[in-house]
This record gives sequence, C-alpha cells and structure tokens, in this order.
Amino acid sequence: MNYERTTLQNGLRLLTAQMPGMRSASIGFFFSVGSRYEEDRIAGVSHFIEHMLFKGTRRYPSAKHISEAIEGVGGVFNGSTGKEITHYTARVPGEYLENVLDVLADMVRHPLFLPEELEKERNVIIEELSSTQDDPAEWVSLLADEVMWPDLPLGRDDAGTIDSVKGLKREDMLSFLNSYYRPNSLVISIAGNIDPQQSKQLVEKYFADWEAKQGPRWKLSLPPRDVSAVRSIQKATEQTNICLATLGVSYLSPDYYPFLLLNALLGDGMSSRLFLSIREEQGLAYDIGSYYNSYNETGSLVISAGVDPAHTKKTIRAIVKELQRLCDEPIPQDELERIKAYMRGGLWLGLEGTQQVASWLGSQECLQNRVRSMEETEQRMNAVTAQDIQRVARYCFAPEWRRLAIIGPENVRHAEYFNTLLTGV
Repeated sequence: MNYERTTLQNGLRLLTAQMPGMRSASIGFFFSVGSRYEEDRIAGVSHFIEHMLFKGTRRYPSAKHISEAIEGVGGVFNGSTGKEITHYTARVPGEYLENVLDVLADMVRHPLFLPEELEKERNVIIEELSSTQDDPAEWVSLLADEVMWPDLPLGRDDAGTIDSVKGLKREDMLSFLNSYYRPNSLVISIAGNIDPQQSKQLVEKYFADWEAKQGPRWKLSLPPRDVSAVRSIQKATEQTNICLATLGVSYLSPDYYPFLLLNALLGDGMSSRLFLSIREEQGLAYDIGSYYNSYNETGSLVISAGVDPAHTKKTIRAIVKELQRLCDEPIPQDELERIKAYMRGGLWLGLEGTQQVASWLGSQECLQNRVRSMEETEQRMNAVTAQDIQRVARYCFAPEWRRLAIIGPENVRHAEYFNTLLTGV
C-alpha cells in the first residue's frame, strides 16, 4: 500500500493514499482521545462532544446545514468514540473533497455547543444508554469490560452513565474539547480518488493556523487480579447471554500477532474451534464467537454466546475446556497454516475500499505513531509458531484471568458456582 505522510508545523499529521480507479474519496479525522481519558465525574464527555460536533458550527449553524453540505454532494459521514480514539469519517465523490474538508474542519475547530441543542442531545444519549438494557447481548459485553477492569476507565461504557451524562455541563465539554482537540493530537487520513499534493494544500489551508499545545494523558489501567470473577444479572430472557473474558495483550506487545491468530483460531468464523465444537458438535449455542480488545498497555479476549438457559453450565464448561486445550496442546501445523491464510485473506479483502484504507492508515498512525505495511504485517503473522501461540495462551488464559459476565434467568446466587466453573474443576 503506497501512501504519503506529511507533518504540519503545528504537529498535525496527514496521510494520503491515492487509489487509481476509485471514484470516491474517504476522509478520516482521528483524535488521540477517548473515554479512558475521562475522570469518573465527566464519564461520557468524549462521546457527548462527538455528538455535539454534528449539531452546529460557526459556518454550518445547524445539524441540517451540516448534513446537507455532505449529503448534498452524495456523501455519507459519521462519528465514533472509543477508549483511545475519537474519529470522524466521511466518503464523497473525489471531486468534492474540499467540500467535506471544509465541513469537518469547522466541526472540530468551531462547534457552537448551543445550550438548547445540548439539552436535546443529552436526552438522546440518556435514551441510548437506557436502551442498552433492552439488548442483553450488548449489555453483557459491557459487563464483560466491567468485570475485567472494575472501577477503571477501560471498564466503563464509552457513553458514560446516566448519572454522569445528566451532570455534564457545557463548561465541562468546552474545557475537555480545549484540552484534547488540538492539531498535534489529530491525524487526518485521506484515501481514494485524490491528488495528494492538492490534499496537502487543502489541509494546510484549513489547519495551518491552528495552534498546538500539550494535553494531559490517561492513567494506567491494568486489570486487577484479586477481584470477583463473575458479574451476574438475573433477567427474564429466553436466552442466557454469556461473555467469558480473559486477559489480552497490548497492540504494542511483541505477542500481538500470536494473540491475533489465537483469537481467530478460537472463535473467528465458522471454522473456528468454538463454533465447530460448541455449535456444530454439541449443539449448545446457535451463535458463538470471540473478539479481542487491544489497548496501549493491556487488552482482553471475549467469548460471547447466547444459549438456552438449560445449557448455560454445560456451555461454560465447554468454553473453558477449549481454553485449556490451547494451553495444554500445541496447535497442529496444518491448522496453524490454515488460520494464517484466513487472516491474510481477511486483511487484504478488508482494504479494498477507500474508507477501509483511510481507517487503516489513520488509526495506526494515531495509536502507534507509525503505519505497519501489509507486507510487514504478513511477515510478522507468518513468523508466529505453534509454540508462540501456546505460550500466549498459557499466560492469557490462566484461570486467574478468567472472568464471566452473564445475563439471563439464572439465579444471581449461583455466581459462586459459575466462579468454580471458570477454574475448570
């Protein structure tokens, strides 16, 4: 993948990738700030700010003006708040690149935060938080973070809590915005039907006069060891929703690539061990899989499943058995080569669009201050051995790191029994 990297004098980084044959241009604004940067009192402020930037700016004074400026040229746009990144994305026909840059620049530099819009959006976010409890599959994934990082920023919902959102003031948001939205914490990534030199000129036009300054960083958020391993909520649901979480690794760790393969092997796709064993062979769950979270200094791997309440205990035992198997038995070479081919194919297929390329470049630069090429990524993946995977499994899947979040009709007093199941006894 060919791209150009430019750093403005104020520290703003621009990555451009020209993609011949594409009609669209995709733009991503990546700020190195997210929910883990927040104090408990203002939990959810990053997410609230992200919403408010779409509600009116100096030159586009309402949500209608903003949406018409982008959708009026056939474009689409969105925003998202994570633990370590807040990003804004748009995709338009290439000839309208300046239009969308003009809008996004005004959004991040000159938002209005009108009091009446703020109160309307506060109600929207509170409804968003309340609706989570109507979706047990989403709710249990949040509980999995809570049980892995109790009372720590990485364990919180990115949107905060209903109480914290109710308490957020306009001054809190403007202060946070002023601290973290600055050019030296911003990466702009543009990919597709573009002229890199013209893109650089446009970014300089809109951002060269923005003054850099340093902002505070987040606090270390390592998962504690000696804590309650089970978080259980009793709810009258047809299915029991389970998330069994274990320790993961940082995206900066030398073990990141073994960990990626470990997750794919365990629960990514219909040929993964969990799917074949728990769904196909034992018929315990309709849907089961795993996903991972990687942060600057830590991470987690989460196995999620929805099961008939009569199969809850048996499913937990079966999941733990698969974890222990990866600790005890080296992966056969043919299985390792298959999972490497699966991951390589997924990486390349995932970069066929302009939006995916812009996201790949921008997120890596924002988090790691560099972009790993696809060739380097493949080399690192190909170098992983069965011994590497077993070593990482033995550490990350050790009983002391296993955590369980569960929502369903099971009595919460069974938490101690579920805790015993996690040990594999």
